[in-house]
Amino acid sequence: MELINFMVIGAVKAGTTSVYNYLKQHPQVYMSPIKETKFFQWDGETRRFSHPHDQIIYEKSIKTFGDYRALFESAKDEIAVGEATPSYLYNKEVPLRIYKRFPKVKLIVILRQPAERAFSHYLHTKWLGHEPLSFSDALIQEGERIQSNWGPSWHYKQQGFYAEQIKRFQALFGESQVRTYLFDDLKANPLDIIRDMYSYLGVDPDFQPDVKTKHNERFFAKNPLIHELTNQQNPAKLLAKRIIPAGVRKKLWQAITAKNSFKPQLDPKLRWELTQSYTPDILKLQDLIHKDLSQWLQ
Repeated sequence: MELINFMVIGAVKAGTTSVYNYLKQHPQVYMSPIKETKFFQWDGETRRFSHPHDQIIYEKSIKTFGDYRALFESAKDEIAVGEATPSYLYNKEVPLRIYKRFPKVKLIVILRQPAERAFSHYLHTKWLGHEPLSFSDALIQEGERIQSNWGPSWHYKQQGFYAEQIKRFQALFGESQVRTYLFDDLKANPLDIIRDMYSYLGVDPDFQPDVKTKHNERFFAKNPLIHELTNQQNPAKLLAKRIIPAGVRKKLWQAITAKNSFKPQLDPKLRWELTQSYTPDILKLQDLIHKDLSQWLQ
């Protein structure tokens, strides 16, 4: 058997972390011990980005095939062996790089309504503390950032034009090796979707993974001071540790954190404007993947 026989290749912020964990639970599946190896983004290519955050991502990536191979040394007799790097879908160089090494690999894609995906991508970067701009301002600056050699972490809008991305993979691997799912279906019926993936990969589809745990949800603090008091070491927390039992204390911090958390919402007008710009691409995409995407246009 080849080193690997499947990959989850995208898209960013479309549920790939959940899929990685659901696949990893299956006894007949071996997943790379780290999610997002990013090896095929570079495959020996030396890069230098303008933004330090992008350079850190590059430096932490798997860069040599020897290091990539080492990730799968612990695989035993699993039927399906693979990895999950959602940024592969967007990178124009990746399809050929994968094809040269693994022409028979099965590819899994999860796609999300592109305006919502772009906003979720932005929130992730904002949550990490790297994005100083509002979403609307970041969209205005996106073209200039790309021209200035900022990495894909900042390509919020551009990554949502899926048709060309899917076409690049289909052209090399054929439709039968590129299985596409929708984020909304994964969210609504995770067991049905993951079982279909199990069947696609040739493993027991009746295995039932734990799909209750939420993965990669990002919330923001309503009051930064309260967030710091409940999540960082400080005199108040040390005092509480001495006088409040551990179980009670844990529930207290969780309750305070939940009360102080919120999830920003995409402005409806901006969502509509973005969706209008994506509409021609969405219409092309639904023909490529043979799925009704009319809900995405609303």
